[in-house]
Amino acid sequence: MVTVLDIRTREPDGRFPFTILAPASRTKVSHPATTYSDVFDLGKWEFLQIMLDVYATSVTDAGDVLDLNIQFSTNKVLYHNVGVFTQHAGNGVAKREVLTFVNSLALNPDALWIVAAAAGVLDEKSIGRYMRVGVGITDADANAIHQFGITAYIK
Repeated sequence: MVTVLDIRTREPDGRFPFTILAPASRTKVSHPATTYSDVFDLGKWEFLQIMLDVYATSVTDAGDVLDLNIQFSTNKVLYHNVGVFTQHAGNGVAKREVLTFVNSLALNPDALWIVAAAAGVLDEKSIGRYMRVGVGITDADANAIHQFGITAYIK
């Protein structure tokens, strides 16, 4: 499923909120391999902020981890990582992380690879307009429960 976030539906000069993964408990059973959120057609955008809220992780073991990455595509077939949240240990604490991306249409697509990844400056022409989040759960004892949600704002 592709959710279209057309610029015409956003408030002028405002941030448009949307949910990537609703807050829920996720396990290795529900995510036996790396799974993905719905695909979002971002259209034209200037600013993208993605927030991870980890609500509780203390019900799992130290060796159990949660891996989340942000992926973009030009064709909805071949995806590549453009952002990665910190790996969350199973015995960690509740926390919030934020990844922010700024689109620069002035960038030459060939120059994108020269820009430091930490700068978070992207060119939608070279990374694509389609975005999804990959979820990977490592569970040593088949009992991990990761409670988290991912929301975003786009302008």
